[in-house]
Amino acid sequence: MSAPRPVEAEYLAPAEAALTRAVGGKHGPASFEFRLQVLEATSARFGGFDLAAFHVVFGVQSKKSAAELLELAAPVASAIEQSPIHHALALSALAREALREQERKNTGAYHTDFRLATRLAQLAAPKLNHKSKVIDPASGAGILLAALTHAVCGLDRAKTAHWIAHGVCAADLSANSLRAALLSLASFTDDLEALKAMRARWYCGDSLMADREVWAAMAPDGFDAVIGNPPWEKVKLSRHEFLKSSGAKRHYGAEIRGLDEERFATQRNEVANYSRKLLERYPDLGNGEPDLYIAFTDIFFDLCKEQGVVAALIPGGLIRSQGTQAMRRKIFEASQSVSLSIIDNRARFFAIDTRFKFLAVALVKAGAGKSKREPIKLLHERGTSTGLEITGSATIGRAALVAVRDDLSLPEVRSVAEWKLFSKIAEAGTSWQEPDSGWAPKFCREVDMTKERPKFLSRATRGALPLVEGRMVQAHRFGVKGHVSGTGRSALWEAYPIGGSRRSPQFWIRPSDIPRASQHRTDTLRAGFCDIAGQTNERSLMATLIPAGVVCGNKVPTILFPEDPSEARLLVWVAVANSFVFDWMLRRVLTTTVNYFLLQSVPLPRLTKDGLPWKKLVSAAHELQSLDHAGASRITHARMAQLRAEVDAEVAVAYGLDLNDVELIFQDFPILDRGQIALPGESKSTITRDSVLAAVAKRTAGQGVAWSRRATEACALGAMAYVPSELALGGGEIEEQGDQNYG
Repeated sequence: MSAPRPVEAEYLAPAEAALTRAVGGKHGPASFEFRLQVLEATSARFGGFDLAAFHVVFGVQSKKSAAELLELAAPVASAIEQSPIHHALALSALAREALREQERKNTGAYHTDFRLATRLAQLAAPKLNHKSKVIDPASGAGILLAALTHAVCGLDRAKTAHWIAHGVCAADLSANSLRAALLSLASFTDDLEALKAMRARWYCGDSLMADREVWAAMAPDGFDAVIGNPPWEKVKLSRHEFLKSSGAKRHYGAEIRGLDEERFATQRNEVANYSRKLLERYPDLGNGEPDLYIAFTDIFFDLCKEQGVVAALIPGGLIRSQGTQAMRRKIFEASQSVSLSIIDNRARFFAIDTRFKFLAVALVKAGAGKSKREPIKLLHERGTSTGLEITGSATIGRAALVAVRDDLSLPEVRSVAEWKLFSKIAEAGTSWQEPDSGWAPKFCREVDMTKERPKFLSRATRGALPLVEGRMVQAHRFGVKGHVSGTGRSALWEAYPIGGSRRSPQFWIRPSDIPRASQHRTDTLRAGFCDIAGQTNERSLMATLIPAGVVCGNKVPTILFPEDPSEARLLVWVAVANSFVFDWMLRRVLTTTVNYFLLQSVPLPRLTKDGLPWKKLVSAAHELQSLDHAGASRITHARMAQLRAEVDAEVAVAYGLDLNDVELIFQDFPILDRGQIALPGESKSTITRDSVLAAVAKRTAGQGVAWSRRATEACALGAMAYVPSELALGGGEIEEQGDQNYG
């Protein structure tokens, strides 16, 4: 999947073109130096300072006279003025060092979009004035400091000069980045003495390893605000990344060739040594490969004074990952107020996957005393063409969060009603690890689709086992797609109709080539699920029984329950996992992969083994497994839809939900029933929702007559519940695979 072009780049394309013409379109260090000088001249046009004097003060060896540079800068300044981006932020964006893909990967640097910079500044500014001291310890080209300057000082040039002279501090590994930050901030003022005083405080080096004296020299009493977009990568070096950094064009899973083992070993040792130093200095990083953003979050807090504000862009893992639990606890304990905005990349803030989620975090550091800790404010924000807008909000009490999420991970609820529903389900459910519950799972990724790839067979061979890939598994269905031809990204797969599932794999593997730890599982009935998912997918979790005689690729983790290995328990788990209630809960904590930690964080309903609800789920799930191999017919499908609605109702009741709760749950599944016939006067079908609500009403003695009538009328028109859109829309019979992950 190619990365999307950031919106910011589109807005600045005319300015970039004017700048390229001014510089002459060349590349390299000399050209970049000239580019910076033209941008400094552009800054002088906005700030009004003497460019020649600026170059003398900051030791710039001018390539042309100030007059010539100012003339070259004129069309650049004009293009910036015509863009919707404030001139200081535009200058920062244009002055960034161009990072190749692997350089960005190695450093974790994702340049801050102007809309996000403005939003962070808005979060921090209410606590500040022009006499405040602020710092960005990973400043890059200074766009966050520029946005904060504009938010705090506005058009008041006297306040701006004081703020720059006494309050604005920055640190970065790159001298070029600090120079870019300087020219960006210079566009606010004509006071060279203020700029000189500001630049004299700045630190060029590794903020994470800097001595405390560095920060004390800038702000002896600490900073009123710390703002930042820290690196988002882990400290690690793989062979793949090493080859990419050496200029090799390759993708994950490709054979390793041409590796300079000696140079790789040297670099790997350097990375390992740095990693050890980080772990010693920042114990909240935990073990393993340190996340740089966690270390930076730690230093943000250390630099901030009591009652000061921290505003930062942080990956979404901060609120949900197992490895960030210690940092979450520190944040919540040390903060008087916490505001967390969940944002995705659909508005093209970064040149990365549009599904990627991150946070705009605003924290007020608590005082030494036992000051009141305010409830956590959780926002959902969506990018627009020039900013962000709030699309949902919830207030979560800290004690209430601990009661339902003892690891302090935050569910992505969008309203008070959703938070109440999440809490209700969590309190009614039971932990997977509850003693004597029988739910303690044994997970396994049976075959790694990359590591074991050389051992795969492309045709059935005597004794070889079919290899199950993620696309072959759906809810209550095993063998939903069959391989037609091709491999990798060009593979063609056929989608089988409901009732017509069968085994038609792309690969086979000999039992002796299966990893030893997984070999025994191929003789066993187990549950499995597709681990590639998303919060906005038609359905997020898809689970089924995996029969003996096959082996699953790593995108289909399998589950056994050693304390109770019966088929009945597997069937109950599959029934619960495929329910809308469980799916809704999982979507509150999910990103793009169903990992074991997240999956087990969703409580299971309290079901007495061999009680009536348990037996109903066993019976329904067993029949569903049988029907999907009974042959595709409308009768088969109607029965499967009826059974699935009854399962959904049974699970909802087991969680203690009523009709209103289930109605709210269905608001999170807006793309169900695409391709189904809608009721007269309605724009889309709701046959699945109506069928489930009718079943819930029947189980809870609710007012379900209307839902039952709607479902009956829709069925009479030909609508069918629980049909994946790829089948209903007619485009799923032959599917071209577009994912590099074969599993």
